[in-house]
Amino acid sequence: MSAKKFKSQASSGRAISGFGFGGSALGTTHSSSLSYIQEPPDYSTITNANTIVAFKNLSKKDSTTKVKALEEIQAYITNVDTDVEDGLLEAWVKLYPRLSIDSARRVRQLAHVVNGYVCSKAGKRSGRHLPSIAGPWLAGSHDTDRAAAKAAQDAFALVFPTPEKVAGLRRTFQGAILAYCRDSLFHETVQTLNDERTVSPDDADATYARVVSTSMAVITALLSELDSSEVSKQQVLYDELFSNPKLWEFGCHADTGVRRTAHRLLQATLQKQPDSLRDHLKQLSTAYVYKGLISDQTGSAADYMTALDALTRQFPSIWTTEYSGKKSALSRLKQCLKHGSRSGSSDYWTVTRSLFQHIPQEVLPSSAEDAKELLLAARDGVTQRDERFNASGAWQAYYALLDRIVRNLHEEDCKKLLDTCASPIVRQYLQPSPETVDWTVAGAKPSALVARLVHIDAVLPMLQVDLAHFADELVNTAKMSQPQQSKDFAKSQLHVASCGERWASLQRELYAQRPSASLSRFLDATNVQVLKECAQLLQARQGKPFGTAAIVEELLRGCGAQLQLANNFPEIIQDLLMTDDFSWVHWPSNRQLVGCLLSVHDQSYFGALYEGALMAALRDTSESPTSMVRVLLPQNAPQEALSLAKANSQLQELVMSSLSASADEAERFLFTELYAIGAVSDETANEGVSQLISNLVNNNNPENLRSSLDLLAAIDDRLLQSIVTKPQGQELLPNLIRIEEVETAEDVVEKAAALISRLSTAANGHVGFETKLDVVRQGLQRASLKSLSVDSLRDLTQRLLGADGKVAEVHTVLPDVASWRATVMATVRAPKPSLAVLSSLGGCVHLVQDLNAANDFVVQTDSEGFSQALRVAMYLVRCCKVTDDPTTAALLYMTVLLAEDNLSIPGTNALWDSTLAEDVAIVDFVTEGNSYLGWYWEATGLSDETKADFLSALVGMQEGYSSYSAMAYYVSLAQARVNANYFGTHHNAEQVKHSEAELTRQRSEGNTLATTACIVGLQQPLAGTQTLTRLLNALVAGLTDAELQASSLEQFILLNSILSAHDDAVSSIAKQRLVFLVKHLVVSVQNAVDPVISSETCKALTLLLPGMQDMYGEHWAQCVSYIIKTWATMKPEHEPTDGWTLVMNSTLRLHSVLRKLSKHEDPNDDLLDALKDHERDLSTGLVGLLLTRSGVSDGSNQPLLVTHELLARQVTQVLRGKTLKDASMLYPLLYTPSRSVQHATFELLHQHIPVAQEQISFDAALENKTPHLPDELLSLILESPTLESLIDASFDGGMPVQLAGYLYSWRLIFDHFEGSSYRVKSDYTEQLKDGTYLPDLLRFTFDFIGHTRGKPVEISRFDVRAYTPDEEPNPERDVQWLLSHLYYLALTNVPGLVRSYYLDLRSRQTSQAVESWTAKHVSPLIIESSLRAVAEWAEKSVKEDPEYEKMSVKVGMRSKEINVSYVVDEQTMAIKVVLPDAYPLAAARVEGVSRVAVKEEKWQSWLRNCQGVITFSNGSIIDGLSAWRKNVVGALQNQTECAICYSLVSADKQLPTKRCMTCKNAFHASCLIRWFKTSNASTCPLCRSSFQFS
Repeated sequence: MSAKKFKSQASSGRAISGFGFGGSALGTTHSSSLSYIQEPPDYSTITNANTIVAFKNLSKKDSTTKVKALEEIQAYITNVDTDVEDGLLEAWVKLYPRLSIDSARRVRQLAHVVNGYVCSKAGKRSGRHLPSIAGPWLAGSHDTDRAAAKAAQDAFALVFPTPEKVAGLRRTFQGAILAYCRDSLFHETVQTLNDERTVSPDDADATYARVVSTSMAVITALLSELDSSEVSKQQVLYDELFSNPKLWEFGCHADTGVRRTAHRLLQATLQKQPDSLRDHLKQLSTAYVYKGLISDQTGSAADYMTALDALTRQFPSIWTTEYSGKKSALSRLKQCLKHGSRSGSSDYWTVTRSLFQHIPQEVLPSSAEDAKELLLAARDGVTQRDERFNASGAWQAYYALLDRIVRNLHEEDCKKLLDTCASPIVRQYLQPSPETVDWTVAGAKPSALVARLVHIDAVLPMLQVDLAHFADELVNTAKMSQPQQSKDFAKSQLHVASCGERWASLQRELYAQRPSASLSRFLDATNVQVLKECAQLLQARQGKPFGTAAIVEELLRGCGAQLQLANNFPEIIQDLLMTDDFSWVHWPSNRQLVGCLLSVHDQSYFGALYEGALMAALRDTSESPTSMVRVLLPQNAPQEALSLAKANSQLQELVMSSLSASADEAERFLFTELYAIGAVSDETANEGVSQLISNLVNNNNPENLRSSLDLLAAIDDRLLQSIVTKPQGQELLPNLIRIEEVETAEDVVEKAAALISRLSTAANGHVGFETKLDVVRQGLQRASLKSLSVDSLRDLTQRLLGADGKVAEVHTVLPDVASWRATVMATVRAPKPSLAVLSSLGGCVHLVQDLNAANDFVVQTDSEGFSQALRVAMYLVRCCKVTDDPTTAALLYMTVLLAEDNLSIPGTNALWDSTLAEDVAIVDFVTEGNSYLGWYWEATGLSDETKADFLSALVGMQEGYSSYSAMAYYVSLAQARVNANYFGTHHNAEQVKHSEAELTRQRSEGNTLATTACIVGLQQPLAGTQTLTRLLNALVAGLTDAELQASSLEQFILLNSILSAHDDAVSSIAKQRLVFLVKHLVVSVQNAVDPVISSETCKALTLLLPGMQDMYGEHWAQCVSYIIKTWATMKPEHEPTDGWTLVMNSTLRLHSVLRKLSKHEDPNDDLLDALKDHERDLSTGLVGLLLTRSGVSDGSNQPLLVTHELLARQVTQVLRGKTLKDASMLYPLLYTPSRSVQHATFELLHQHIPVAQEQISFDAALENKTPHLPDELLSLILESPTLESLIDASFDGGMPVQLAGYLYSWRLIFDHFEGSSYRVKSDYTEQLKDGTYLPDLLRFTFDFIGHTRGKPVEISRFDVRAYTPDEEPNPERDVQWLLSHLYYLALTNVPGLVRSYYLDLRSRQTSQAVESWTAKHVSPLIIESSLRAVAEWAEKSVKEDPEYEKMSVKVGMRSKEINVSYVVDEQTMAIKVVLPDAYPLAAARVEGVSRVAVKEEKWQSWLRNCQGVITFSNGSIIDGLSAWRKNVVGALQNQTECAICYSLVSADKQLPTKRCMTCKNAFHASCLIRWFKTSNASTCPLCRSSFQFS
């Protein structure tokens, strides 16, 4: 439709709709609920304003708008408190039909959903509107889009949940539904349904096709689901529908869905309303015969043919009397058949075959020529390329048509027709040729399709003649084949074999068709004759023509059962297979003849023939008989042949000899091949497998090892399992496991693992279990480099018990308890002193007397570095069920405690070799061990009895050791933890008394280690008891007068353990006594030398000082002085020791407590004064401590790590907001191997550098100095990391230290730009450029983030404008965040350097990835900040500065443009700065908008100058605009007005450039020209002198 025609129609429709006219003089206008031109609903009665807006949006053209509106309406309707108003219901009913056919799938889907909710909530009120929406609703349930159809069906089920209600709806509103379908089919068009101005032609056609097809589907559903009585009530509407020829013309529509629904509607009508069609047969004949047969039915061919067949059965007259057309029905049928099924299914041909049976006879051809044309057309259809998958049904349809045609032809015509339309099928199959290539039968079994010709009676005589001829041709082909000396011998024999294969296949299928007796006899005689002549040919030529032998083999294989009873058949076969005493075994055709022999395995003469052939093969001395044996025993050898092979002793000897070392590769696998098919006797099999196992144990040759494994893999599980039970087979499994553990070749390991798995899952599991149990037990009883790893033992157990199975009885696998206890005790060593920082027993670590250090022997470990004690514990927690044995649990607990300490400081004990073992495996064990112990306590109930048994088992481990031995320490630690866990859930008065008695007993025995364990473990029941209070006061009294010597260490330990365990214990000490003690300790600690005494004293002060914060005195200042003095003694050149760690940790904690007390609500004035007076010294001391950490690693030292973290917190808190005297000393700490020290240093410098830049900028301006980035900092970025250098780096614990140091250094470099002046920034930029530092950072950034691979990572969740260390839990993502932040800073501060590197990139993939990624994640932030800076500058400087009076700046945040104008003599010159999406990676563009007063050359120069300033001044847009303004002002300076027009700028936007040489006045060139013309003289307008115009 043209645009003019469309406008006329649309405006007419609006006029009619607007004025309410129902028609005009030109015709009648139909009103439709589906038309795109509709009067909008009345929204005035809807109360919710947002809902009104959503409803109005439903009338918009954009589908996205409608989707959002529908979602909003759905959310509103589904609200529990929402009630559907009548106004909303009215509006929705008017809009729903149109929405239900919208071109957007999502709109239709949501429309149905909302309709269901609206009708459901409206309830019975929606009933009066159902006539309007029932039709579109039901049509929606047949939508071609599954999601939309499902939505309509679900909505229907929501409102009408039972089948009865659905049936009632169809009955009640059948008339309205049919009326909707009628209007949709006959009154709607593509133009009425779609607005051609906004809808594409394809979408418009699709919408119309959808409306038509769903309407016909609704009618079909009504006919199928309603009773005849209900249908008859609307018979008038049905008759109106069926009488309209347009309905049946949809069967030839261009849309597949429309055609398909039309065909199905016709089928339903023929079934339910055939009488309604009787008066419209001419229309149907025209639609389905005249037009339908030649129409394109691609996608609907099967439905079309089904409908046509049903119509033909019901009304065959559509082919005859009701048919009318220029061409005959037969002609139309030819054209249809010629196209085949049009890529349809095989159902097409099934229905077509039925149609051939029901077409009236008078339509079919009566002459041979016409019949030939019809059959050739059908032949063309069935041989289409797409019909190869439907070949079976297609050819059967062809045979059905052929059979019906030949029945009505004369004998002579029938013979001619069969010669041209049937015989070529057989000829092309048996003897393919170009002349008959069009008759090629495709499909999986063409021979079966050709054989079906026997079902046509008229074909049988012809078929017998043809088969006899082709049999002779086959024999002649074999006889005329090339001799062996010919170069084409093989090609010739293959041709003979293929011909024989096709012949035999056709014969097999002919027999399968159960032919008549006469045809069967004919086939027998023909095939026996072929066999006889082929056998004679083979004997005459000594088996050389193997193609002839293939003919015999195929015939015997396919037709042997039928030929067994034929005359002379046994004699022919026996004569052939006994030729010259079985000499055929060595013929070239022996393989085919073996096939012949095996084909008669069920005959009585087979035994003699096979035995003779086998012996002939074994007697061969010219070459190895192995190859012929394989030929005689193929994979599918019959049982009769296998039995004869097993009984043949010579063959069994040959099999055993193939396992010898001298056997070649071909002979070596003879055993497994014959055993796999069952040709090896049991005795031979047993001997052979035993020899294989022997080779596995003693063979060091990799190839022989692989060969042995391959041979074992070929043996079935039954024989393998039986071999394992024998003495020589018991080593099979251990050796396989060892191979799997030790071998490095992947294929060998995989083969061994497969064999182990087979042994584990074999049917006789008990034998395998016992064997593997021995392997596990032996592996746990000793540890050596050859021991199986714990993982191997676990895998073995899982293979035995299943993936989730565990050993129930641990004593059957684990070593005896005494042996395990001995291995655990052998690994115990004295704990490191610094473990006091972490131990719950605190300073008790210092009491351990390592008396046996000299006698410590080397503990043996496995290849992973694990000791036997650890191996047993690991296996217990991973492979065994929870035990109820307290001794086993106690040993496990002891192992876990030792593992925890050894993890804290490697080398604390000998549980594993730290140089071999991986920490990850140990951490997993500690976690699993604690979980296992938790399950143990749950299983045993955590009762007093179980606790006593467990503690008794712990005490038993201490037997033979002193009270202060390392074993005693760990036993006490275990007791303390067990008691603490127990009393955390069990607490009563009786336990309090028992605990007091226990504390009294331990104290009386004088065992400080046991007493401390009692205090810590019985913390809950001892809280607030008199016994504990008396002990505390006694300790306070004793320490008040004691000197700080080793003798007072035990008192300090007890005191600190009580104060640590009980927070309120300090309040139970008399105030005066407390003051005396603190003052004594403060004075005494000043002179303490022993770091252990000093640390315990500081710990005591840390716990005591909070109890006397209201006491004034000099002790506060003395504490601060001691801290400062102690920190001052720690120098960087000193080697850090455990003593250093203890003192540093304790003094830092003391300092932390003092600062905490100073921030109390009512702080002590003396404390505040002391901290204020020494604030500088404390800051210096903390920085000094930080400097001592240079090069000190804490990755494997947990106490040191805790101390460093404490130091980092103190540094960050105390020095926050303070400037540093000399920051250069801190830069090397950025690479120190301690994350906490590294982070603290970074935070210090990060806050210091920007503040310092203000002074640097001031000095540079005042003293005219050139500032430089610190050399110490630049030295840290000289060596850039690469992806290769990070391959071995660990990201498990966080960002690698070296990488973090490099990236932190760059972050600090960019900190120098913050707060700096423009000059300083420029100097910094030049320094970075001269040193070429930035390219290394950018190269690493693009590699790590993924730009070089073309797939950069997504960083939307990061704020690249800022970075917070360790906020991101994933270390790799943390690095990506930091690199993105650095890239953002680089683009912000040095965009020119980044742009230069980007432009030098040679990889197009990298540059494109960088540009798109920058435009997506970084540029929007920089553009926003740049535009905001310009806006602030315009607001402050441009508007307020008088110099900028004529200049105007407008910033467009959305358009990313800056529009600048300058007023010149009431005219405006303007430019705009456009920021591209990838700015500043892509340079800003300066474009001219309005040129005034200057020439084009100068104007372009100004634009280039402005753009150059922006580009080369680190992206400063303000500088560029200022430069442009200077150019404008400079150009207008000293300019005078034109003496003619009295204006500065002329109409052509030029300045006065023509000056009189006499009076010196300036004029516009245009003004002078006009003056010259009007005055008719070339004189100056003012002085009248001659004017030189040039």
